[in-house]
Amino acid sequence: MLLELLKSKAIEKGLLKPEEEIDLEKAFLLVRDMPYIRASSRDQETIIDEWRGTCSGKHYLLKRLFAELGYSSHLMACTTVTYIEPKKVWGKLRKLLRQSSGRFVDVHNYLILELPDGEMIVDATWPISTRGMGVVINERFVLGENQKIAAEPLKSWVVPEDRDPQEFKNEILKDSFTPEELAHRDEFVKTLSKITNNKAVRFLVWLGRFIKGK
Repeated sequence: MLLELLKSKAIEKGLLKPEEEIDLEKAFLLVRDMPYIRASSRDQETIIDEWRGTCSGKHYLLKRLFAELGYSSHLMACTTVTYIEPKKVWGKLRKLLRQSSGRFVDVHNYLILELPDGEMIVDATWPISTRGMGVVINERFVLGENQKIAAEPLKSWVVPEDRDPQEFKNEILKDSFTPEELAHRDEFVKTLSKITNNKAVRFLVWLGRFIKGK
């Protein structure tokens, strides 16, 4: 079971005590705080083993974990177009945004969790370690309380249960954006992953917030 694998890895990393059990909240927090980096595969076991993932891999995993806990959820896919002022970032990220006039396109994944009293939006994309970097972080998991979606949805789909979720996502990407936009997207995600996991950058962000008294 994935829950057992997740617990074993979390204990190994010092994130969970052996006597602790994983519930909905702990599953969310553990997956959310995995570094935002693409794993070598979006296979759920690989996501846990490499302890990393982006919006797709994290939510493919979380959907399975919720199911093992006895809860159904729907995997969502939505097209997004985000505009970021190049001057607000630095390095290669600034160069990439200048090339696209600040435009970044993507197909974002998140979940809708089915609860006895209704539905709940769940988005575990950004780890708490990226706080202050301008990304959307859901710091709490309160049962029944919708979370913020990490990107503004334009058009949304419920990913069919009988479809491979990555193939479904790739079809939407291909149908919605140009090859040039998709190549830019890949470079942007790779660069963003490096920045959000750079200890020096994290320290500078923390220092800036500390100086401002936040």
